[in-house]
Amino acid sequence: MPKFVVVLSDYPCGSGARGRNLQRFLRVFHGRDGVRLLTADELLHQRTLSTEYLCIGVPTRLGPRHLMGVKYRQAVLFDYQDWEGPAWEDSDREFLLSLTDLYLKHWLEPDGDYGLRMGLLPIRRPRRLTAYLRWLGLSARRAATPDARPYDVSFLGNGTRPMYGEPFHERMAWLHQLYEARDSISFWGGICATPDMLAELAEEFGPLDHLLYPGGRRVGFVRYFNSLLRSRVALAPTGNSRWTYRHYEALLAGATVVTTDLRRARTLIPMPLDKMVHVGQHEPIVPAVQRALEMRRRHPQMAAENIDFLEQFLDYGDYTRRKPALMDLFLDQLGTANSGWPAANPHRRLSLVSR
Repeated sequence: MPKFVVVLSDYPCGSGARGRNLQRFLRVFHGRDGVRLLTADELLHQRTLSTEYLCIGVPTRLGPRHLMGVKYRQAVLFDYQDWEGPAWEDSDREFLLSLTDLYLKHWLEPDGDYGLRMGLLPIRRPRRLTAYLRWLGLSARRAATPDARPYDVSFLGNGTRPMYGEPFHERMAWLHQLYEARDSISFWGGICATPDMLAELAEEFGPLDHLLYPGGRRVGFVRYFNSLLRSRVALAPTGNSRWTYRHYEALLAGATVVTTDLRRARTLIPMPLDKMVHVGQHEPIVPAVQRALEMRRRHPQMAAENIDFLEQFLDYGDYTRRKPALMDLFLDQLGTANSGWPAANPHRRLSLVSR
């Protein structure tokens, strides 16, 4: 019997965001036999299927007929979409709430009140990061000192604005301010994007040549990560959401992170938030970079401490069975659901949810 069954979401996106990210994480700790990945339609063909945790990607076409042959102790809803709150359709909400009140997302802020117990998902595993970190060696990264890094600050990324309706374009604002301070702060990077995105940005902000990475072209991961290794400070402004994997990449590269304010946000992999500089919306970025540079001067051991902090949960930026603390955090969220099948549902006998 698999401990976990992950039902892929019907959201039209890649399989990772539909649920394969969760499957990969669970398999690290519970093995291939301990985790099964299915679509809602594939559940229809299961005459008998028992599991401890039924993890359902949302939105979903799942209905009572899909669960006729399924026994489970705990149902869990999840989605990997960037916006806050549940991603279900109005037509799905009542049925899904009849299964469980536990809902997981890959990041949370405490402001939303959805009448649910909200928890956190594991994020994707960036395999190229792990491979490169292993090639570099942990000791080499720790040996890097602030004075050995030629750039004060770096940022390379798309000209992405938040998906949740915020009109303020933080990435463009930060880069413009750093360009104005170029005589006092050395900077590497800029905006890189598709021609269509660059055209949209130029229409909104005017000429962009001074803010573009040369040619606006994308660069490979190795060159991007090397820029972090050569920078004292790395910017992590809001993109599709407030957090990005850039936060972890920068910390593992030994850079000090200047970020959109994350002090109220939560992710499953904890971050050393007290050793990052947080910038409120519309606050100037140059003083924040100067604070980060001063932090490095006063605490030269801080970069190694940040790596040590992350390595409590990760091994070279990856999940590993040798570091079970992250799985413990994940399992601590699951508990026992507050609700199972409605009493009138004839299939309630199939559910093992405790009341």
